[in-house]
Amino acid sequence: MASGNGTVGVGVVVRDEQRRVLLGLRAKHGEPVVWCLPGGAVDPGESFEQAAVRELAEETGLTAKSAEVVGLVLAPGEDVTATAVAVADATRGEPQVLEPHVFRTWQWFPASEVPEALFPATRQALEFLADDAASDGVSYRLSRTAPAGAG
Repeated sequence: MASGNGTVGVGVVVRDEQRRVLLGLRAKHGEPVVWCLPGGAVDPGESFEQAAVRELAEETGLTAKSAEVVGLVLAPGEDVTATAVAVADATRGEPQVLEPHVFRTWQWFPASEVPEALFPATRQALEFLADDAASDGVSYRLSRTAPAGAG
């Protein structure tokens, strides 16, 4: 969901059997060429999980039965961007370029070989999952348990 005050989106972390992460080479006209996770804006009335499953299918053709949101990263600036970090269940098949005006290719990368040129929200999401402090902005880990005294 985008507005004049910022964007609310989701980045989808998908791993294959070898635990490699899926990244797309984003080559959108007028923007730097960078690698990024599947994902995008959350539509009005849509949950982060629904957006994650939808964006994964729209961008790669891969289907996920579900996605679990594990955190939220914020990138402050002129317009704040909030990106939910979602982990999708393993899918079968190979990713396809379904949005050639945005992506050139999709590739699987071992964690140790992730490219340096990353979309900012992707860098934050991957650092978050690696338990590193987000390089730019703030990150929040979501808890599965209610705080003490919560009803």
